[in-house]
Amino acid sequence: MEEEDLSSLKLRVKDAFSLVELQTKETRGKCDEREVPMLCRTLGLNPTQEQLVAIVEELRGVTSVGADDTGADTKTSNTTGYVPYQRFEDVMLDLLTVRKLEFQRDNEQTIIRAFKSFDPNGDGFIDAAHLKNLLATQGDVFDETEVEAFLEAAVEPTGDDTEKEIGKIYYEEFANLLANDGRR
Repeated sequence: MEEEDLSSLKLRVKDAFSLVELQTKETRGKCDEREVPMLCRTLGLNPTQEQLVAIVEELRGVTSVGADDTGADTKTSNTTGYVPYQRFEDVMLDLLTVRKLEFQRDNEQTIIRAFKSFDPNGDGFIDAAHLKNLLATQGDVFDETEVEAFLEAAVEPTGDDTEKEIGKIYYEEFANLLANDGRR
């Protein structure tokens, strides 16, 4: 894949930000920091929960200022819960250029190998209920909304919505979707 030039990267960042830019007089030109995980993924970054916390802190401008009376590290930040566009652009451009390898998506074959570890019989699919449990309890734990969104995209529909929860995830097709930012 060709390297994007800076102007097209800036345009991608601006387009992503515009999806969630707040429109009140006091918040125009800002976004809610709770939108940052979605914005990162929209831009093709694949951060862990730990990396997302660090990104939000960077967007807040969190800095270490020394130790308090107990010796604990103290931090200061300019947080309002909102991220101004210019700060967002600066951090995202750094992540998309200088630090992009830290957030690189896995390729399709790596994702398939990961899914195969949950398919000991080699059936080519994973039970959605089993994967739902794993997503909610293991590793970077998904919240209920994230689990439902994941399964919505992954589970092969079986007819009606009540059966969808007990559907199957045919992981080779889904791995392609994950590796290609949701594009088939």
